[in-house]
Amino acid sequence: MARDKNDEGLSTSAGLVRYMDTDISKIKVEPEKVLGITFAIIVAEALLNYGFLI
Repeated sequence: MARDKNDEGLSTSAGLVRYMDTDISKIKVEPEKVLGITFAIIVAEALLNYGFLI
């Protein structure tokens, strides 16, 4: 019984994480770019909504 549980593969969380890492995440984006884009969106929204305050 215990041996069958170990053969499940992707049903374990570690197997699923490994599968997701190798197959789905082909697009590599640096965290700096994500932070820059997020900051730019926040600044643009602030300028559009409260432009006279900045």
